[in-house]
Amino acid sequence: MKWGLALSGGGSWGIANGGIIEVLDSNNIKPNYISGSSMGAIIGALYALGYPPSVFTDLVNDISLWNIANFKRKTLKGGLHAGILSQNISKLLNPLIGDALIEDCKIPFVCVAGKVSNPIKWQNILLGSFTDEISETVELHVFSKQTRIVDAIMASSAIPVLFSPVEIDGDSFIDLCSFGAIPTRTLRDTYHPDIIVATKTTPTYKYIKKLAPFGLRKFLEAGQKSLSESVDVSDLIIEPKLSGNVACFNLANKFYNAGKKAGERNIDTIINLISN
Repeated sequence: MKWGLALSGGGSWGIANGGIIEVLDSNNIKPNYISGSSMGAIIGALYALGYPPSVFTDLVNDISLWNIANFKRKTLKGGLHAGILSQNISKLLNPLIGDALIEDCKIPFVCVAGKVSNPIKWQNILLGSFTDEISETVELHVFSKQTRIVDAIMASSAIPVLFSPVEIDGDSFIDLCSFGAIPTRTLRDTYHPDIIVATKTTPTYKYIKKLAPFGLRKFLEAGQKSLSESVDVSDLIIEPKLSGNVACFNLANKFYNAGKKAGERNIDTIINLISN
């Protein structure tokens, strides 16, 4: 039986993925395939390359918003689509990843991002037509095995408005956020595993206020629908108990430990699931 592990995004919450993998690894449980989005792509790529979970704890201690991002000098140039920060996470990852390609991973790895055909007019997010505009402008992209890992995970982590889109071979990419935060369907379509265990470290809006502007409400509802569809494709969802702002990288250790606890709660279920 072959099984895959789909690691979700969620900003600093996604650091919980490292704790989950630590529990799996300590029980000698390794997935046959890994997929990742945003922070899940960063954690997943390192593990797929063969790095032990101890690397995650070192990374967690080094990571902060200000050592993975810099303010841009001309923040208004290119509008909101161009982002207000430029990514700097490659400085943390290059010593570990270098120029490694996706095909160099010891565990087959899938990384997703949103491929942008035209600049997104984020100032229109309150309009009813915005969600349709997004669906026409951004499409799910699976990076080829010849893609540099550091490029792929930077693209997957390029949170819209916050970060600049990442350019790869002339194409522009962004983080899919809620619309691709749990890459289960992509993993199933790519490698056809018998079982998929997925993590859910992305904030959800249990109650979308009816008083919110129609365009924003429609956009949030579409994102939640996409998350629900990803959950439905999974055989098991591991959901750590997380709280706080997703940009609070100073709480990285807290989120990592929450992932460990979630892994420990689910370890027996995982063993039974992949052993049948």
